[in-house]
Amino acid sequence: MKAVVKYGQKPDMVELCDVPVPRVRSGAVLVEVKAAGVCGWDIEMWRHRMAYPVTVPVIQGHEFSGIIAEVGAEVQGWVAGDRVVAETSASVCGKCRWCVEGEYQICPERKGFGYGVDGAFTKYVVVRQEILHPIPEQISFEEAALTEPFCVAHHALVDMVTVRPGDTVAVIGPGPMGMTSVQMARVLGARQVFLIGNDASVTRMKIAEREAWADKIINVNRENPPQAVLDLTEGEGADVVVDAAGNSAALKTALDCVRRLGHIVKIGWGPQPFEESLDPLLRKSATLAGTFGHNWHNWEAVLELMKAGRLDARSLITDTVPLSQWRKAFIRAESLEALKMVLTPED
Repeated sequence: MKAVVKYGQKPDMVELCDVPVPRVRSGAVLVEVKAAGVCGWDIEMWRHRMAYPVTVPVIQGHEFSGIIAEVGAEVQGWVAGDRVVAETSASVCGKCRWCVEGEYQICPERKGFGYGVDGAFTKYVVVRQEILHPIPEQISFEEAALTEPFCVAHHALVDMVTVRPGDTVAVIGPGPMGMTSVQMARVLGARQVFLIGNDASVTRMKIAEREAWADKIINVNRENPPQAVLDLTEGEGADVVVDAAGNSAALKTALDCVRRLGHIVKIGWGPQPFEESLDPLLRKSATLAGTFGHNWHNWEAVLELMKAGRLDARSLITDTVPLSQWRKAFIRAESLEALKMVLTPED
């Protein structure tokens, strides 16, 4: 079968290869991949700018949906033909305090699809039964492949900072994580949602404007974001700020936009070092939370919201292309021409 494989620890050491079909193991299933989303992390691996080490060679891809093709021994509740999505924690220890408490996404021994173990930019992938979720019939495979970024947003805005009805939320960065965060804030009852971006991301910001996800689009090349947020909040600032961009400038903007006793949640990974002072955080008695991944309840909640039509994955998808066009998909995403590209496997 064909697979997009990162085979070395240098930039551009990614290619489409022939690899064997993996063998299903006890307690796991073999999933036939039907759709796989391209994440910014996949592009960082291609360019070799990762925030943490990856195993090579490894098949990339961690946002995927498919059909169970084969069931391993000791699997219960799943049969061949089931439509499924899978969480990204491909392997965890199951014994540490975080695993025991249900926060297995931060297990020290966690290995994720697409960087720690083989992922889904291919025809078949092996998935342990504990992280499978059924796809509601109302949701297409392409839409289901985008469950994962919505789950990141749900974990950030429900578990880490808790957006409450009536809150004002500012989201920095109109990429996929920013867009899912804007939608999630709206679903959670935010009174106002602002999306902050720049000229390079105008195409993406227009999608949020067209779909009416954000109440106000703030372009940093045309107005001052902190002042705009203050003007829109009667001088208070935002209750919650989401840093979905990850760079030093974005975190500075977040510190300037958040209200006193407000909350900042940082989703985006960014370049080092951080060059700003955190003193505004102290002066405002605001909180800054990091967030990573998601767990079982995030996936169940997001799938129900997608089933009810309250989250719109379809509008995030710019194009769906065959796996052989992975490089074209990566380039379009990297150039910000596309918001979300989806790959479909080939024999």
